[in-house]
Amino acid sequence: MPEPRIFGWLLFALTLAGCGHSRDIHMVAARKRSDAFMADWIAHRSDDALNKMEPEFTAMINRSDFAPQLEKLSSYCGWPLDIELKDIQSGFKIYADGHKNPMRKFIYAANTTQFPKGQCYFAVDIVPNQDTLKVTTFGPLRVTSGNPYP
Repeated sequence: MPEPRIFGWLLFALTLAGCGHSRDIHMVAARKRSDAFMADWIAHRSDDALNKMEPEFTAMINRSDFAPQLEKLSSYCGWPLDIELKDIQSGFKIYADGHKNPMRKFIYAANTTQFPKGQCYFAVDIVPNQDTLKVTTFGPLRVTSGNPYP
């Protein structure tokens, strides 16, 4: 029965090796990009926020549609008024064509135009894109019970 044990160790080693790729994103630079995106959102600078998005996102939306869509998205929790970083997670983004990029997710608590801090959070996902970092996805997260980041 050594084969299953060897297979298990090999799978474990490959998993650990795969996890390391998410560290390819420079933490300080990723945080700076994420904070800048949130600052643009807070200040209603939708064009600047869109400029921080990766090309896969910008190819799917007309520039003139982004501000109204951001406004509509913000109605879920209210417009963010400030941010406080609460968590950083590492992982991967898998694209429709099957390729994947390392990713950092930044989660912020925020006071909004509708809720006090602790009721809504905002997530910003950062991926490498050529020689820079870009926002790949973002959005509000509303707390339905308890507070995940007291």
